Amino acid sequence: MSELFSTTGEGWFETHTGFTANALVDRLRKNRRLNKEQKNEIDDLINDIRMIKSLEFDSTLSMYDWIGDYSSIVKEFSPSERDMKALRKFGESRKFTLIKACKQWEQANEVLKMIDEFEGIWGQDEKDAWVKAMQEKLDAKKMWKSTLHQIDRLNDKDLESLQKSAVLLERNGPMTSKSIFQNLHERKIISKSMTVGKLGKLLAMYGEELDIISGNERSTFVKADSHGLILKDPFSYAAGFLDADGYISITGRGEPRAGFIATGSRGRLHCEHLQKTLDCGILQLDQKVYKDNQRSQHRLQFYSKNDIRKLLTSLLPHLQMKKTQAKAVLAYIDEQDSMRKEELKKLVKYSNWSDDKTKSESLLAEWGIKADTMAKWSEGL
Repeated sequence: MSELFSTTGEGWFETHTGFTANALVDRLRKNRRLNKEQKNEIDDLINDIRMIKSLEFDSTLSMYDWIGDYSSIVKEFSPSERDMKALRKFGESRKFTLIKACKQWEQANEVLKMIDEFEGIWGQDEKDAWVKAMQEKLDAKKMWKSTLHQIDRLNDKDLESLQKSAVLLERNGPMTSKSIFQNLHERKIISKSMTVGKLGKLLAMYGEELDIISGNERSTFVKADSHGLILKDPFSYAAGFLDADGYISITGRGEPRAGFIATGSRGRLHCEHLQKTLDCGILQLDQKVYKDNQRSQHRLQFYSKNDIRKLLTSLLPHLQMKKTQAKAVLAYIDEQDSMRKEELKKLVKYSNWSDDKTKSESLLAEWGIKADTMAKWSEGL
């Protein structure tokens, strides 16, 4: 997503005023009828809004390299503000079908141009070709819009379930699909045919079009707005992220480290929002880990002792899987005794491999100590 736009694809006016450009123009027109003496000033404001909207439109098209050859065709599609928001969100992930729609429109235009240049009287072949080309253009436009708004394929009941889920997530913060279903079911505002499994699939497949994205834990979803993720308890959420997709370690040179790792556009949103919420850490975005992998990797890294202390102290009450590592690193930062520091360093490494019996036993053998010793080292943390 370009830095010009919010993470959920809203344009400048929606992000800063809460209204779309068209809605603002409509309001100004109504105001102009009531305040005719201010007509010129209002007209100037309307023109300014239209100019900014035009610049915003061009900026959206420039976000993706593939649009370059089809920018005039995209304009012919007469995209609405809803279309432009979806294009900003899905222009890359759905580009193949969007390009197909552009090519179909382009080919139909070429046929129409040939027919228009035909100097003789149209016969049945020319009439049929014209009708077919016009239908191809209609189909291309439908393909474009249906690709941007896949949620429109849903029936009314499924769509309503998603919309109510979005309201619930905005009010409560991150929830599992099971919790969402139970809440809506208890309030009797969900269709009888809906199940937990079906709701989870709908949220995973179509939720992003309502700014619902997958959370850091399995079957968890979170609502986003123009300012980022909606988290009622950001430290609890960050702890879950660190437990599932993060790390806490001490390097061979004795440097404490911590960080979050995520992939794709959703992962980027998680990392960006957490940095903003935690007010510390260094973002490393759009890293290509493997040449053949199209998905970028994003990291929020913590290098300085102050940042690591701030992070782990805030998340410690909420950590489940990495609580021992967090306590050990916090103790390590302030520890002066070199022997105790070495114990804490080994404790962190051992804890990080505790799920791998072969590796953890190998470490104990390498250090010449027993598992009971590790338990003693962790006492008092």
